Amino acid sequence: MTVTSDVRLTLTAEQQAVVTQPWDGWTLVTAGAGAGKTTTLTYRLEHLTAVEELEASEILVLSFSRSAVRELRERVDRLAVTARRVRAYTFDSWALSLLLQQDPGREDLTSLSFDKRIKMATEAIEAGLIEQTEIGRPAHVVIDEVQDLVGVRRELVEALLDRFGGDSGFTVVGDAAQAIYGFQVSDTRERAAETNRFFDWLRSSFGVELVELRLTDNFRAVTSEARLALPYGRRLQDLPREQSDADAKATAIHYELRALLERVIDFGSFDDGFVRDSLLDYAGTTAILCRDNGQALLLSKELGDNGVDHRIQRSARDRLAPEWLADILVATSAAAIAEDRFLEIMTTLTTPDGLDVTRAWRSMLRVAGARGQLDLSSLHRAIAEDRLPDELTCQFAHRITVSTIHRAKGLEFDRVLVLTPGALPDGRADNDPPAEARLLYVALTRARHDLYRISRDRDWMVRKFAHGYPPMERWYRGGGRGPQARWKRYGMEAAGLDINREVPAGADEPTSDPVGTQRYLTDCVRSGDAVELRRLHDLPMSAIETPQYGLFHEGRPIGSTSERFRQDLWRLLKVSRDWKVERWPLRITELRIDALETVAGSPAVAKRFGLNDRGVWLAPRLCGLGRFEWHGGSSELEGGFDA
Repeated sequence: MTVTSDVRLTLTAEQQAVVTQPWDGWTLVTAGAGAGKTTTLTYRLEHLTAVEELEASEILVLSFSRSAVRELRERVDRLAVTARRVRAYTFDSWALSLLLQQDPGREDLTSLSFDKRIKMATEAIEAGLIEQTEIGRPAHVVIDEVQDLVGVRRELVEALLDRFGGDSGFTVVGDAAQAIYGFQVSDTRERAAETNRFFDWLRSSFGVELVELRLTDNFRAVTSEARLALPYGRRLQDLPREQSDADAKATAIHYELRALLERVIDFGSFDDGFVRDSLLDYAGTTAILCRDNGQALLLSKELGDNGVDHRIQRSARDRLAPEWLADILVATSAAAIAEDRFLEIMTTLTTPDGLDVTRAWRSMLRVAGARGQLDLSSLHRAIAEDRLPDELTCQFAHRITVSTIHRAKGLEFDRVLVLTPGALPDGRADNDPPAEARLLYVALTRARHDLYRISRDRDWMVRKFAHGYPPMERWYRGGGRGPQARWKRYGMEAAGLDINREVPAGADEPTSDPVGTQRYLTDCVRSGDAVELRRLHDLPMSAIETPQYGLFHEGRPIGSTSERFRQDLWRLLKVSRDWKVERWPLRITELRIDALETVAGSPAVAKRFGLNDRGVWLAPRLCGLGRFEWHGGSSELEGGFDA
């Protein structure tokens, strides 16, 4: 069966029109929520390679999130044939890949901020350096989620299309109703100016030759409640350009969407036995969606307290090299392995549910392949330089996921529970009605079948700490009522890089058994396990750090905190410029293991501590909202302090 006939059998007329655009055409596609965008892009790539006869290496695919990249890669591997070798990246990972190819010896790139790397990649494109790398000039560029292009990412894509658009084709897909990442531009006036700015640039730059198509069907929502919010998509796409008019219309839409949510069933409290069982016994996927990560952390704690296994959706920028990569690297002393040896090794390992080992093999070959084999030294470098394919570093699906709405963007679930938002505040300088209306619309359009609401009072003791330079951007337990409330500190959010990765766990405080600790991590530590941090001594590590803390799992030390953690904790405890930090929590409890990750470090370090010659080891990553204990067994109120 030819590709063209297969497409005609599978796709709607709207999808077919997108798929069959010529390779050098300029196409803008508006795709509403659940409109079959990923399937359409899959067949678009197959058409470009099988019918238009482009080489896979001539096509560049960019998307906003790693989950979107993985979904596209999985769909391509399942449905396509000639398009399986097409490159797909997030904007951030592609920028890093470009910079590393431009300057392979540069070692500081991974330590730079995402925005800095994006800016450097834009400068490289404008200077004509992309043509001098292995990436080379693309014949066709596919860009997904373009409504979320703001600031430096918008500038990068504009530079890319401006340089190559005259001789190349592109397919860009987006939905203005789902533009929810404007908050990345802090100034509210600049943020308002970014709304639809990329769409305007595209239309003005490519004029009448730009083909605009729409995908209007919905293939996701099955039930009437799952379809409740869909009619609002077009209204959000067509908000007025004048800010005051847009604010007024968006405020009305937000009010109506809140009224829709009030019509669906309240799911109830997680400490109710019936509610708990309905979560545990449900066979499909469930997402609990919140406005911000402070709410997500509180709901995660509530679930954990009631014995409900779940996961917190990580940030799109939180990349994690999976645990099983370390096993691959140390399973053989060979310099490279073929696919049959790789598959043989994988049969001996414990891997995540849902991992397709054949797809994993193809993904690794894209960054560490050499003549059809996996070069293990190249794989080590890819891990160390944070260049793993996006589909390998994002989280696998879990039956129950707690997430902010932003982090759930592009995902879908069988059942969705939405934390009921409050009314939009009046008169606040940072009030952004269009963003809030779009955010609630995104939340209400993630469900395939069931949509519920959950009602919780906002915890007045959870705040976001975003002070200092660079901003710490962590949630913490603090505040409360009374004149001294703002000085209170009761706990702090755990972050992905809070545990030391410079040396293997067990190589420094509080133990000296790296081999045994690595074995314990593999055999005994699982995602979701409870852990705590214990202060090891009273000596601060520097003038702007707390003392060292050890990480304990069921009483066993499995690591120690990083410099970043100790500095962030010190900054949180320094409640004012003149305040001298002299007291530190004895313990930090209510933390959990997010995952174990592969660290690619120095082979000399790993060998010195008796591990392996490859320079790899495992490190735990934390999640949760920790609680400070200042005196053994003290309550949080006793543990607070006044300035």
